Amino acid sequence: MSVDRNNRSHRPGGLPKGYAGTFAPGSDGTCAPDVRPPANDTRRRTRTAEDDERAWALKSRIERLAADGDRGQADRLAREAGAYVAGDSLPYGSGYCALFDGRELNTVEIRGSMVTLAPFMPETIRA
Repeated sequence: MSVDRNNRSHRPGGLPKGYAGTFAPGSDGTCAPDVRPPANDTRRRTRTAEDDERAWALKSRIERLAADGDRGQADRLAREAGAYVAGDSLPYGSGYCALFDGRELNTVEIRGSMVTLAPFMPETIRA
């Protein structure tokens, strides 16, 4: 928004102050009080190679438990990692998610009601 040498904003006529993204400076030249960064930094941290290593290790542990016959423990770990387990309702939408079928932890691609097996992607689980 442009401001003249007398610190008067030249907002388009008919728009009230603060409307439709018109954040004009106040009469004293300060920024509007409602425009400030959030108190908490809610940005997600960048995924690292160590995160992927932990995800692959967790995948191996879950599949080993299932192969050894401890299906309950394998299901619990898969759910804690954010994976859907056999018998869970899958979301309707689009994207990738982890699915544990009782033997393997896989990644599936969901497009509406269509579910397609995809190569395992470590970012689909929390490790």
